[in-house]
Amino acid sequence: MPKYCRAPNCSNTAGRLGADNRPVSFYKFPLKDSPRLQAWLRHMGHEDWVPSCHQHLCSEHFTPSCFQWRWGMRYLRPDAVPSIFPPAPPTKKQQSSQSTKKSAVSPSPPDAAPLSSGPAVSAPGPVHLVVLGLPPGSPETAAPMVLSPLPLPPAPAGSRPGVRARHPLARLGAVLGALQRRVRRLQRHHEQHQAQLRALEQLARQLCQESRPAGRARACSAR
Repeated sequence: MPKYCRAPNCSNTAGRLGADNRPVSFYKFPLKDSPRLQAWLRHMGHEDWVPSCHQHLCSEHFTPSCFQWRWGMRYLRPDAVPSIFPPAPPTKKQQSSQSTKKSAVSPSPPDAAPLSSGPAVSAPGPVHLVVLGLPPGSPETAAPMVLSPLPLPPAPAGSRPGVRARHPLARLGAVLGALQRRVRRLQRHHEQHQAQLRALEQLARQLCQESRPAGRARACSAR
């Protein structure tokens, strides 16, 4: 007969992998140890239930400290007590009652505040004037007016508040100045290399004249 877990809301059977990617192991209830059995049933939430010798709990309901390993096998400690039991999902009756409560309590609309001639409030930006029209058939009275600030345009990405953004031409001028300085620096390096090359050519001619006879010296100088 295949083993399966008797814990509530658990469907583990033999051969299934646990949370640690190891096969789930099963352990019998400590029927001969009454205080420990009551602790098991109390953590399961079934204190009035009496298990049999053929019923088991799987290893997913025990913490790692409840086990000891010997020769690659996982054994349950003699004083181990299961403590990992997920809460039971709500029943259909509970779900229907919760939905009924949510539908019964509907948010009341906020009361419209009357317009008052209070002190003027300055808005940080341009103001949009909205004139509220009168409904047809109402007495001719002055139409109420509402001043609402217009939304400000979003600041460019990377800009800091209080710092004026630089013009694109100013950034372009800074880049051109840096390129010109780099070109002048490269020209100086090129002139230095040309001078070193001429010095090396002159030294080669001198060495050629000193190390060969006079006839070949004229050939070296011709080069």
